[in-house]
Amino acid sequence: METPSVLIDSARRAELKNNPRAEFTRAIQQKDLAACLLKTAEIHGHFCPGSALGVMASVWGLSRLCLDSSLSDGLEELMAIVEINACFADGVQAVSGCTLGNNALVYRDLGKHAVTFTVRGSDTGVRVRVRPDFQSQISRAVPEFYPLLEKVIIKRGGGPEAAAAFKATARKAAFALIELPFEHLLISQLTTPQLPDYAPIAASLICPVCGEQVMASKVVSEGEAKGLCYACAKQQTWQVEGRGIVIQ
Repeated sequence: METPSVLIDSARRAELKNNPRAEFTRAIQQKDLAACLLKTAEIHGHFCPGSALGVMASVWGLSRLCLDSSLSDGLEELMAIVEINACFADGVQAVSGCTLGNNALVYRDLGKHAVTFTVRGSDTGVRVRVRPDFQSQISRAVPEFYPLLEKVIIKRGGGPEAAAAFKATARKAAFALIELPFEHLLISQLTTPQLPDYAPIAASLICPVCGEQVMASKVVSEGEAKGLCYACAKQQTWQVEGRGIVIQ
């Protein structure tokens, strides 16, 4: 006979097979920010104020649309437009289910802690942005956070002991933030979002040089390198990195 813990794990596994976002859905409906933050850290790798703010913005934005994450099935109906490629964005992706990979996340390289949620076919969206004084809120809650951020992240110093202290302090700050009312950290407003079309389904080709499969829309279309992938053609491409969207 299976032990109770195995039975519980099996039941959870079965539920998630049928509805992979069941746990997030419950957490969002109940506004259980701690549960959302815990699950966000599974993909973000650590706890921090930025991801906590992304969690809060997403839970609040979805509630203002009168939606929950059960609508986010990765088929580009619920859409999120995020304006920064930082920790905040992982909170948005985790809670909303709108990700770079399922094409439900639009990244606009504006450098702002803000996200807009909408549903395709709707004229209305909700933009949630972080208040400009959010850093003072963090400093009041956890005064040691920014000095350690300066030492460990900005100056890349302090060694393992400082890094461990920073992670513990960032965790403390993240969980302190989610205890604050939304209105203390965030501002929301209704907006008319501008969305791109559905992601195109491109045919696949084989690059004659490297032999790798490549989307037909990502090969050179004319000239001596026609039919080659961008890498073999040594063609400049765009990439998303810490600096935003830049030419590689």
